[in-house]
Amino acid sequence: MSEQRKSRRASLATIVRGGSLYTVGKVVSDVGEFLLHLLVSRWLGAGLYGLFAYGKTLVFTALLLTNLGSDKSIVRYLPKYESNPEKRRFVLALAWVTSLGGGFAVASGLFVFAPTVAGVTLDQPGFVPVLRLFAVVLFVDTAANLLYATFRALEVIEYEVLSKRLLKPVLRVLAVGSAVLIGGTIYSVVVAMVVASVATLAVAGYLFVTRLEIRPRLRSPAGTRETVRDYYNYSLPLTAKDAGTVMQSRVDVLMVGVFLSSTAVGVYNVSVLLASVLYVPLLAANQLFAPVISRLQSQGRTADMQAIYRAVTRWIFTASLFFAAVLVVFRVELLGLFGPEFTAGTTVLVLFVGAQLCNAAVGPSGDLLMMTDHQYAVMLNEWVFGVANVVLTVVFIQFFGFVGAALASAGVLLARNLTKLTEVWYLERMQPYGRAFGKPLAAGGVAAAGMVGTHAATAAAGFGAWTGVAVGVAVGIGLYAGGLWMAGFEEVDYELYAQLVGSGQ
Repeated sequence: MSEQRKSRRASLATIVRGGSLYTVGKVVSDVGEFLLHLLVSRWLGAGLYGLFAYGKTLVFTALLLTNLGSDKSIVRYLPKYESNPEKRRFVLALAWVTSLGGGFAVASGLFVFAPTVAGVTLDQPGFVPVLRLFAVVLFVDTAANLLYATFRALEVIEYEVLSKRLLKPVLRVLAVGSAVLIGGTIYSVVVAMVVASVATLAVAGYLFVTRLEIRPRLRSPAGTRETVRDYYNYSLPLTAKDAGTVMQSRVDVLMVGVFLSSTAVGVYNVSVLLASVLYVPLLAANQLFAPVISRLQSQGRTADMQAIYRAVTRWIFTASLFFAAVLVVFRVELLGLFGPEFTAGTTVLVLFVGAQLCNAAVGPSGDLLMMTDHQYAVMLNEWVFGVANVVLTVVFIQFFGFVGAALASAGVLLARNLTKLTEVWYLERMQPYGRAFGKPLAAGGVAAAGMVGTHAATAAAGFGAWTGVAVGVAVGIGLYAGGLWMAGFEEVDYELYAQLVGSGQ
């Protein structure tokens, strides 16, 4: 086997290793998130749950801005400066100073102006102290994100998985569950969130200090004007990009709160939460795709980048397609778990499933653009489509309620992904598709038909709803796995398998 193929296979194995670890953690994290929202929605009801979801959405939204591009800069530059430790330490220090300063400013602003925010959104008793507690969560999570980015950049993702994906959701569920058991209010529920975030930061900090040798160093000979300029030339466009992402990713939930009610926020947020399951395979691949592509790009290995991009995109889509079919076929039963009023979100769920499936189909195109120094193109994308999302959401929500918000956001997400795909081709002459992409499509169609038929048959036979779900999912798994097996695997799949099991060296 040629050295090039061995190197390519090793890079794919690195990405899959990171993705596998991330997936394990993400499954635990998503189960924890599911249980968290289930506890709060069942205990507090749709109205108060809407307050909780709205405050949590504000924190998530602000987190996209408080890092000021530092998390992505860490992932970009620590691998790039692998042979220059002094420069690595300076860049890390610059990222920490920038991000912690931004996090403190934004969190302080939310704390001070909480009455104003509550007044223009969900003006309900008790919402102001809840927002102020979420401001504390915001600053703590900003600091933790710097540590997570450092773990990713140094390809020790297991430390991020342990702290963020395993420990944090478990602590949240335990803390919130304890608050609920003692008859706590929404205020005590958010206090529990603060405690869980602080504990998670402490563990991540301990792992950083005891397991990594790198330390931030601001006073350094590497701290030249050129280095600082390069850093901010990369991070500031990505900060602007994240501001555009805010207008796309969660502005719909915020607008539902402004124009409708806390109950509508609760129903809408649960639908978005379920659809976000489809984002897991893409997030998993992105964990180490970015640093691997950054390293390959600095070495000029374009052919390897193309091969990895194509293989990873197909794997992401294959994993996402089955979950999409399950969410659409069993949408009423899944939403009903949170309470009967939440089944009003079925149309919202279907719209977001379609949009997220398109997101999976274009693979890690955004990370590919960022790691090949096209950060300004990424920034422009986020702003153009972010503004479009704000405008369309405000207009559509007037006519169609929260379904209009979903229609606007899903449509914008579809258009943005098609644009990224076009840009990757135009700027790097890469595209992720081939004949192999038809295999999961065919298998997914058969599996979806099987689940629909099973669902109808179990209902007609008088079985309970969840019996139908269990049998239908089992049938779907069998049909999907069987269809993929019959279609056959690609050479790169076998090569990766050999790499992972340690054979074929």
